[in-house]
Amino acid sequence: MGTTDVDLVIGLALGDETPETYRTLENNLEKSHFDQKEPGFRWAREVEGAKVVVEFLCETEAVPAGLVFRPKAGSTGSVVGAFNVRGANLVRYDFIERDLRGERLDGGGASKVRVRVANVLPYTVLKAFAFQDRHENKDSYDLVFCLLNFGDGPGAAAEEAARSPVARDDRATEALELLGERFADVGQDGPKAYGTFLAEPGDDEDAARLGREAVATVRDFLSTFHAALK
Repeated sequence: MGTTDVDLVIGLALGDETPETYRTLENNLEKSHFDQKEPGFRWAREVEGAKVVVEFLCETEAVPAGLVFRPKAGSTGSVVGAFNVRGANLVRYDFIERDLRGERLDGGGASKVRVRVANVLPYTVLKAFAFQDRHENKDSYDLVFCLLNFGDGPGAAAEEAARSPVARDDRATEALELLGERFADVGQDGPKAYGTFLAEPGDDEDAARLGREAVATVRDFLSTFHAALK
């Protein structure tokens, strides 16, 4: 059920001393045989029969949210772009480090890298905004799946979120209010999208059950979060 997208949040290098950063990034993508796709923040290639998409996200006031920003394009000629997303910078302050081991692309041998992964609160913020903005069933599924499977479940996810250094950030507050609205009851679009994504077409009973599961998951997460934040 999982996506093959890899979303990378980049901290924008705005100083004049950093233009090589973006040329290097672009060169590395091209050497790894990724092709840039419109609208410019997305790169893709096939890996072992699966289409893998790398998307660059950022948060900046240089362009409105929802548009592509091209950092340093004027001075470097780089075509690397990043999609401007509300809440993306929260990831810089609340992340988990994980060591990943595997075979490098194109027979490059085994390797290990340490990556920073968005912690549960920034992830929830970004998914809530994504569902609001583009309303894809997959976003509802991703969100509920992660809350259900974080530690011992949505209560544990909420306690971790309440400890986040960005727990009281205005963007987090806005996103969680939105989350509460979208999953308030089984008649809302959040539970409907979750049930539609998972249930077999025409299986209304299973879709309804999944909708109730989504409501209960979000309700547990939000109630525990607000109680822990007091």
